Amino acid sequence: MKEKKVTISSKNITQKQWSNLILELNIMKKEWNKYAQLDIQAPGIKKILNWGTSNYDSKAEPEED
Repeated sequence: MKEKKVTISSKNITQKQWSNLILELNIMKKEWNKYAQLDIQAPGIKKILNWGTSNYDSKAEPEED
């Protein structure tokens, strides 16, 4: 099957909006996994996904008295 490609670009997007867009595209990628293998490429994507998908509750351990 032929590879299909979509390009998204913006000149007036803030860093927070960009991070949220990448995180939302990642959610879509996970949901579409059963239908198609998707690949997202963007500058700084690993850092954005590590920051945005980490579970902070599991890192915090209760202190014992």
